[in-house]
Amino acid sequence: MKKEKEDSMRRLHRFVVLLAVLALVGAACGDGDDTTTTSPAPGDTTTAAPGDTTTAAPGDTSSTVSPPIAVDPDRPVKIAAVQHALCAWDAFWCTVEQGISDASALLDVDVTVFGPDQFDLDATASLIDQAVAGAPDALILTVTDPVLFKDPIMRAIDQGIPVIAYNAGAGPAADGIPYFTYLGQDEYAGGFLGGQRMLATSANITGGVCINHQVGSANLDARCQGFTDALSAAGVSAEVLAISDDPTASQTTISDYRVANQDVNAFLTLGPNGANPFYGWVDELDIGRLSLQAGEWVHGTFDTSPEINANIENGLTLFGIDQQPYLQGYGAVMMATNIVRYGITPALPVTATGPGFVTRDNVGATADSTRSVKIIAVQHALCAWDAFWCVVEKGIEVAKGQLGVEVDVLGPDTFDLDATASLIDQAVTAAPDAIMLTVTDNVLFKDPIQRAIDAGIPVLAYNAGAGPDKDGIPYLTYLGQDEYAGGFQGGQRLIAVGGTTGVCINHQVGSSNLDDRCQGFTDAFTEAGLSAEVLAISDDPTASQTTIGDFVTANPDIDAFLTLGPNGANPFYGYLDETGMGAGDVIHGTFDLSPEIVENIKAGVTQFGIDQQPFLQGYGGVTALALLVRQNIVPALPVTPTGPGFVDASNVAIVEALAGQYR
Repeated sequence: MKKEKEDSMRRLHRFVVLLAVLALVGAACGDGDDTTTTSPAPGDTTTAAPGDTTTAAPGDTSSTVSPPIAVDPDRPVKIAAVQHALCAWDAFWCTVEQGISDASALLDVDVTVFGPDQFDLDATASLIDQAVAGAPDALILTVTDPVLFKDPIMRAIDQGIPVIAYNAGAGPAADGIPYFTYLGQDEYAGGFLGGQRMLATSANITGGVCINHQVGSANLDARCQGFTDALSAAGVSAEVLAISDDPTASQTTISDYRVANQDVNAFLTLGPNGANPFYGWVDELDIGRLSLQAGEWVHGTFDTSPEINANIENGLTLFGIDQQPYLQGYGAVMMATNIVRYGITPALPVTATGPGFVTRDNVGATADSTRSVKIIAVQHALCAWDAFWCVVEKGIEVAKGQLGVEVDVLGPDTFDLDATASLIDQAVTAAPDAIMLTVTDNVLFKDPIQRAIDAGIPVLAYNAGAGPDKDGIPYLTYLGQDEYAGGFQGGQRLIAVGGTTGVCINHQVGSSNLDDRCQGFTDAFTEAGLSAEVLAISDDPTASQTTIGDFVTANPDIDAFLTLGPNGANPFYGYLDETGMGAGDVIHGTFDLSPEIVENIKAGVTQFGIDQQPFLQGYGGVTALALLVRQNIVPALPVTPTGPGFVDASNVAIVEALAGQYR
């Protein structure tokens, strides 16, 4: 059973890594609207749901286009948005377009929305060409039909126009079109996390069923697979029940199934077409509703509707899973703007906007786009004494200015985790609207973070942490790099170019994220039948250079070096200069980027820099919390990866201008 649970968790992790980052975007405020709409007219209300989101592995840039090298934060931006449906004739799209409108106002960009008069994919394809003819700075669109849309999208890409997909699509690899990313719901994770919520709510679950009204639909099948995997990992049997879109027949099917399966007491429906007949069946039973409300049975569903919301409010339904369409519109505009202005690209080929869980605690909440927001950020390091953090704080600064929120950054004078823990308590005492923090030590920080959560303060982690499950702390999400994977893949790369004996130079031993990097590195060498160890240095560059030199003198067989950021790389470069070594004399890779690291990649001294996109950690933390406080939109997944991404000789020119500010 342990192996089955681990297999399921690995599968969810794969989906998280492929689908997660930067679903933490923007909040709305103000009534400004630079958005215009083309061809609004009543018509067919058919829309296409996002498809299967399986795509290429993180760090694979073969299916994406290169970002602009020039960085101009003040550049005017013109974006064209092409959708297969419009708010004027499909109410769902009003929420998407509100996100687009709010983003255009907050980011001060010009967005024009194109759409057909009715559901007409040929007309939509023509509108893509019309949008491209206007030579926008970026194009965002729904990839409702990747075959039909491929040629017009490629015409945009061939002209150097960055392209982002939202709401409909499957990612650049699956669609066969090299756009940057697709923003949509992670269907498997929704089912998996929904199953986990049910298990956490009731200890009496003896069997589960996923009620699927469209068996054969990739989206809905993935939801059921996630649900059954979650229950199976906990040792609970679960299966899929096929129903139809006929509510009367479906109600009968559900009733007959329950009669034949008395042990089933966890029910997942996949939208109103499953939820409504489920409610009809419960109403038929004399004790059905009371049993559900008493927790003897558990029900959750995808999507929301007046009926679903009412049953969440009265306690019958545990949750409704929302794909968060506002986030799809806002996120597409935000990502396109970041590419054009900062050269910052989406981290992964697929960006999850859902699942977002609507529960009894938030079902009645109303959005307030003008609400003032105060956020406190607690970090274990600061720009004042670690250059890496200047990039994180740049992201915080940019987001703070764009969103009009207040952000105070707290951090110790030196690397001091006890002092950092005390600063978390200081932040809680100040009673902000939200807290973002680095979970550098999940044991030491657990109690102060829990005090924040118990006080009703939303908390998310950034840069350091492992996610709420692994950290054992129920914060919202963790924005940051998969540290272990970065170290492991880094080790594999150094081995591939000739490394035989390795050392991971750790400038903050005891920091969980840096320790994970070294663990991944040493494991890569161990799995290859080679040896590697960890060398502890400090944040003092002179002392660290001496420590490195002494270590190499005592261990002359060491030929592969991994440093964990500028605080390790710079004294390593100092050691090389002191000994007269350079390109070809050592095999070196590092985490993070800086002007010095970029120059050494170009010179051939350093094989790669692993970019965790720290700008996005700061920027994403602020925007996610502002979005939560103002728009009641929650982070989609427990972990939101921002790396690893490898910068080497093949792509270093692209990021050179960004180092120190945005990379």
